[in-house]
Amino acid sequence: MKRAFVVSFLLCLALALAGCARSPEQRAAEALGLDLSAGTVAVDTDTHGGFHGDGAACLKLTFPDSALADLLAADPAWKPLPLSDVATALVYGRTLEQDGVSMSWGPYLTKEDGQPLVDPAVENGWYRLIDRHADAADPADESAILGRGSLNFTLALYDADRNELYYLTLDT
Repeated sequence: MKRAFVVSFLLCLALALAGCARSPEQRAAEALGLDLSAGTVAVDTDTHGGFHGDGAACLKLTFPDSALADLLAADPAWKPLPLSDVATALVYGRTLEQDGVSMSWGPYLTKEDGQPLVDPAVENGWYRLIDRHADAADPADESAILGRGSLNFTLALYDADRNELYYLTLDT
């Protein structure tokens, strides 16, 4: 009886760990509802961990052709570039001058040296911004992202000129 319990426990533990061992490509495909199996990993960085799992992740996939672009163009969840003001602030940073007062936001998705993770800048393609904050009533509504004390979002950016997909997450 005791042995059966130990074997069952170990089996459950192994299955649980196997579920957590998904590759970054699999996590991106699941989050975006896309088949990304044709992509080749060009960049894979992730600083998540530590206290509450905060951190940033960047997965850049390169595709052999424009087949993914055709899917994104037909999907209403993906918006054509240029990026919205909020997405621009998150990726590249944004400064707004009003009545002699300068306000700056971001960039929030940066390398260790403070430079944007998305480099060179993407000019032609599509993007999808998903607000994963606990207070988000609608994950597609990006209007409250910059006004919160913490950021929890996913931003996917497809570069149609280079057939590259950036899958970026930030949790603070």
